[in-house]
Amino acid sequence: MSRRPRSFDRVVLVAAYAVVLLAPIALIAGVVKAGPRGPLVVFADALGFAALSLLALQVVVSGRSSTTTRAFGLRPVLALHRQAGVAVLVLVVIHVVALLADDPSRLALFDLATAPGRGRAGELALVGLMALPLLTVWRVRMRVSYEGWRGLHLALTAVVVGAAFAHVMWVHAYTSAPVVRWSVVALVLATAAALFWLRVAKPYVTAVRPYRVLAVRRERGDAVTVELAADGHDGLRFEPGQFARLRAAACLYGLDDHPFTLSSSPRHPERPAFTVKALGDFSASLADLGAGTRVLVDGPHGEGVHTPAGGGLLLVAAGIGITPALSVLRAAAERNDPRPLVLLYGSRRWADITFREELELLEHLVRRLRVVHVLSRAEPGWPGECGRIGPAVLRRHAPPDLARWNALLCGPPAMVAESELTLQRLGMRRAAIQAEGFG
Repeated sequence: MSRRPRSFDRVVLVAAYAVVLLAPIALIAGVVKAGPRGPLVVFADALGFAALSLLALQVVVSGRSSTTTRAFGLRPVLALHRQAGVAVLVLVVIHVVALLADDPSRLALFDLATAPGRGRAGELALVGLMALPLLTVWRVRMRVSYEGWRGLHLALTAVVVGAAFAHVMWVHAYTSAPVVRWSVVALVLATAAALFWLRVAKPYVTAVRPYRVLAVRRERGDAVTVELAADGHDGLRFEPGQFARLRAAACLYGLDDHPFTLSSSPRHPERPAFTVKALGDFSASLADLGAGTRVLVDGPHGEGVHTPAGGGLLLVAAGIGITPALSVLRAAAERNDPRPLVLLYGSRRWADITFREELELLEHLVRRLRVVHVLSRAEPGWPGECGRIGPAVLRRHAPPDLARWNALLCGPPAMVAESELTLQRLGMRRAAIQAEGFG
């Protein structure tokens, strides 16, 4: 089945942000503001409205929306989400500075004791916007847990959205015009609907399609595979490379759901499996799940691996980044895939190679599969590649006709970024490279 180029999807996503950013400016352009209306005030008001609409889009288009991550990929959505968050803060700061430059007496609006409601709401939104990135950057330094960070992020987002909308409605200079007022109301309703779906309705929908733990297996490399069985439904239909969020069935509206890539074959949606390395409290606890434990699965999220009919697929993985590649290879073995596949897999030691025995078996089952192991701490006498996956390894093992191949990269961000750049230099199209880094 043919698919649109990912570059096209990403252009669409950026274009959507641009439209949302520019639409409010065009909307207020023809609205007469009461009182003196100098160019600096018009400029500041336009930036304020643009920040408001961009803030609403931040809620609607998020990394937790399976629709957006499937269409555009998780990395572009998260990258644009972070960049747009910074843009909202910058727009609001310039909005405030421009208004103060036009009339320094507006500084009195920052006095909470005497400021009107619009001033207090605006100040609350500004403080919240400044706190959001600081909390994200300093989370580890402040020793805030993932669940605690999520709770604070959600609470601050709700405060910022509510305060920003209240500020706009209280200003009243533009919202007195019906077209502007109803546009703002539409933004409020769209944002509220998105929040209701993601935080209330969707968890309930997930709960009516539960799974039970079928088995838990310890793998090489301190990894654990959790096999699930659909409980009363047909399972999770996904593509290799996609991920889902797992949570305990008893915590329907908790904040402890975590994203994990599916490692099973998509040909068995009723038996999804996840292979996880114990890097945190939640992932470490998966090894203790008992058979029959009910869990909830929200997914699939993210892009599937692009496997065109012509040409081959280069898989570059390190550590637990093997999971999407393994899903691809398991599916290839089941459908007797005739295309050439190359797997470059980085591990520490021979004994640490997750799925080592299965990869040896797959190399016999998949007709045109070549597996290359790269060990960073190889034992004396190891005949294969040593060190880490880098430009030299890629040059030695990449196929000569890279322009006809696609690639999936999954591993530490530095390795993924370097491999992506190297493959482009070797002739692979940027649009043909699917990169997923984890940290």
